[in-house]
Amino acid sequence: MHLSGETEISATRQRVWDTISNPNQAAASDSQGQAQIEKIDDRHYKVTLAPPGGMMPMNVVLDLALTDLDEPSRIAATIGGLVMGGPVNGTGSIDLAELGPKLTHVTWVADATLGGLLGGFEGMIQGPLQGAADKSFASLKERLEAEEAAAGA
Repeated sequence: MHLSGETEISATRQRVWDTISNPNQAAASDSQGQAQIEKIDDRHYKVTLAPPGGMMPMNVVLDLALTDLDEPSRIAATIGGLVMGGPVNGTGSIDLAELGPKLTHVTWVADATLGGLLGGFEGMIQGPLQGAADKSFASLKERLEAEEAAAGA
């Protein structure tokens, strides 16, 4: 499954980087569900998600490993775990390009393989997952632009 998107954020590239490179700060931007992040070391985290809107409550636990950190331009990671008894593995990256002193272009991609029962529904859930990711990045954009405006006031 492939997900991707891009947006422009009216904030410095460093402000955007400081948020996306800190999983707890990045998760604070997500209004789509509850996320708990446990730091294992500087590059490894355990992420517990409670996705909203399901027919039954479900916790998803994923291992996240930062694989590429090129401050303040690029961050990449791998994920792995089990969802509904099936394996989930994936990669993702976020690239930042400075368009101006307070304007950052953000491009992101994520590729995941779903196994088990969930794998059979990959085509059906790709759209809702893309929508949730788009909403998360819109929330991040709104938060960072408000922080940038407050810092400039």
